Amino acid sequence: MGKIETSLHRQASEGLSGRKIPRAIMGAQSLAILAGATEYLLIAAACYQAGALYHRLMFGHLPYSSFYLAATFCLAAMFVLPCGLSRDYSIKRLLDSRAQLQSVFLHWNSAYAIFVFALFMIHATDFYSRGSIAVQYATGLLAAIVARLAIAQFAVRSLEKGMLVGNRVLVIGDTQLVDETVWRLRRDRKGVEIAATINLDWHLPSILDDELRVALEKAEALARHDTVDDVIICLPWAKGDLIRRIVDGLSAIPATIHTAPDPAWRWTNDPALARVGGLRTIQLARTPLTRKDRIIKRAFDLSVASLLLLASSPLLLAVAILIKFDSKGPVIFRQRRNGFNQREFRVFKFRTMHTLDDGAFIRQATRNDHRITSVGKFLRATNIDELPQLLNVIIGDMSLVGPRPHAVAHNNVYEERIRLYARRHNVKPGITGWAQVRGYRGETDSIQKMRDRVEHDFYYIDHWSLFFDIKILLMTLFSLRSYRNAY
Repeated sequence: MGKIETSLHRQASEGLSGRKIPRAIMGAQSLAILAGATEYLLIAAACYQAGALYHRLMFGHLPYSSFYLAATFCLAAMFVLPCGLSRDYSIKRLLDSRAQLQSVFLHWNSAYAIFVFALFMIHATDFYSRGSIAVQYATGLLAAIVARLAIAQFAVRSLEKGMLVGNRVLVIGDTQLVDETVWRLRRDRKGVEIAATINLDWHLPSILDDELRVALEKAEALARHDTVDDVIICLPWAKGDLIRRIVDGLSAIPATIHTAPDPAWRWTNDPALARVGGLRTIQLARTPLTRKDRIIKRAFDLSVASLLLLASSPLLLAVAILIKFDSKGPVIFRQRRNGFNQREFRVFKFRTMHTLDDGAFIRQATRNDHRITSVGKFLRATNIDELPQLLNVIIGDMSLVGPRPHAVAHNNVYEERIRLYARRHNVKPGITGWAQVRGYRGETDSIQKMRDRVEHDFYYIDHWSLFFDIKILLMTLFSLRSYRNAY
């Protein structure tokens, strides 16, 4: 006889560590309503006060104050309603800061474009000054960002304290897999409430129909007594027939049914259902950057690199003169590196050594290396020797931020000694990178130092965002770690 155990979820007052936490006082729907209403009132008030203050400072009075008030409430509604329809106030979206900021920029700019067009069409621009429009745009955007981040932080804190819950989940299947799934759901603290667990002993050659029927009846009774939003089936995927019978048996429950990852596929980071043409597939790994991400990153690289190159042109000229007078040799040193998709390119650097190594064996620079010129020592310590790589960025061989490209000779060595080393080339190499600003630069005199650097490169690839790039650029300039081991 198979063994069927049903265990109701532990009370919400017990956390992962066994400490007492408050019982949930708010659900996902209540949070969405509260978030939308709060954001609506804050944006409307901020825009009205900004416009009124501008008019009083510039003209001494606010004409048609009732119209201004109605206009700002309409503007706030044009922003909040699309955000609500996009589910921006759901728990899942609130926990994704990158998606939240992108949504705020998109919906605010869309709402404001419609708002200004409407003012123009009704001839309100005769008294609704252009200065007021500009001030309200900036104030409203700032208010939307602050409000959204504050709401997201409130959601995070409420989840941690157990005061906020989202979907109620029923977990059914193999005892060990059920326990692991419940542990992960509770550990993540993403608002999931475990309604119940049902354990099935599926290791026997077959599960008797009456045992499975009892388990499904208990699941149905639970769903009728209290709402169940999702059901997770925790069984090996090879038990397809049993999974199908459970799905059929749960068809009377108005809930979304999922299957947990197969234990044999734990090595996958983020399997997802996808489509290739008309064929449904399970995506085991994806390209690091989507097409939209690549366009955003390339536009950012081109604009910033061009501005930096223009602004630093006097410095570049001065450095070139110093190098020419300091030692014999070219001003710019070109070396073969592997870039995106392992493609070879020539990286540009100010020459800082008496030698120009670019063969099958390249000796890394060490502290007090006699090959480094007197000017080169200063250039390397301040990272100024990397500035010519702005040309590589504009050409398209490199990005401002990414894994630092290594010499071809070094690549050939480390590909054989470090697992998945070549994965660094799934994105364009960068002038600076996450490993560098965390202090992992300079000589790699042990394989572990290179492994640490590569792990940071993988983290950057897996967590890329435009804001992450901006953070790394700022850390490159102002963080002392980014200058560590620069010799």
